[in-house]
Amino acid sequence: MRHPSFLHLVVCLGILLLLAGCGSLRNEISPDQLGLESAKLVVSGFLSPQDTVLAVRLTQSRTVLGDSISSGLSDGNVTRATVTLSDGNRTITLRYGANGYQYYSAPARQMRIVTGRTYTLDVVTAEGQRATATCTIPPPVSLSAVQIDSLMENNRTRRYFVRATWQDPAGQTNYYQVTGTFRLFDQQQVILGKSNYTNLNLNFDDDNRGLFDDTGADGSLFTSGRAFLGNTTLANGQAMGFRKQFLKSNIIVNLLAVDETYYQYRSAVIRQGRVRGNPFAEPVLIPSNVQGALGCFAGYNSSTIGMTVN
Repeated sequence: MRHPSFLHLVVCLGILLLLAGCGSLRNEISPDQLGLESAKLVVSGFLSPQDTVLAVRLTQSRTVLGDSISSGLSDGNVTRATVTLSDGNRTITLRYGANGYQYYSAPARQMRIVTGRTYTLDVVTAEGQRATATCTIPPPVSLSAVQIDSLMENNRTRRYFVRATWQDPAGQTNYYQVTGTFRLFDQQQVILGKSNYTNLNLNFDDDNRGLFDDTGADGSLFTSGRAFLGNTTLANGQAMGFRKQFLKSNIIVNLLAVDETYYQYRSAVIRQGRVRGNPFAEPVLIPSNVQGALGCFAGYNSSTIGMTVN
């Protein structure tokens, strides 16, 4: 009977020694020893002939260990930098905070944005960070039509949506982004002669959220996904008409003919959003065409159709 008790005592002593030794496995490591990169300059700018303001935003990227710190900051904007835009013949300076905007801007009248022309952006921050990028404005592609349609759900609710169609020019590579807004006026305010309204962004339900290219479909007629506007429910067995439900509403749909840089950037952002929160997903690298920094500087041309529901 003594032998088992002695063995039990030896095992217990061994476990205690192992637990005591675990304390020596804990070492404080300075973040400097992790080899993490410091925050980088991030440039975001998009040029279009339809712009009324030329705008570029500068921010700083967040490092892995910097999230808890940067979350306490008011914003990540870089406010002290020299930002210039050139078309090859003349150069203008974009200034931060003009008209209360939290980005660098200049009135579009200071430099015309022209189809087919290449523009160069140069950035020098107060800390000496430098970045440069170029973009060329693609030709416009016109919208063919914007249509309102609907479908019934559960035999009680009718959902209204819009679709856009356009003809892809043959013999060239094209990239597109479909966007839009739904301006809904308050019916009671309309009756009182006021114009209070709410602006809602149109979100298209196709696979790439309104982003298209013409690979394998060159010269075809394109149709966007659906952008839902709202619902109407049956009242006394009858569905309320769209015009009655959405009295005095404006629908604006934009077809952006974008350059390849914009397309690749937005496509990566969309893929990243799909895998967010999945620890087993492959990381998505966001492409950048900015030398010396991260970000996207791209061009586009917009075609617009507006509809008023009275």
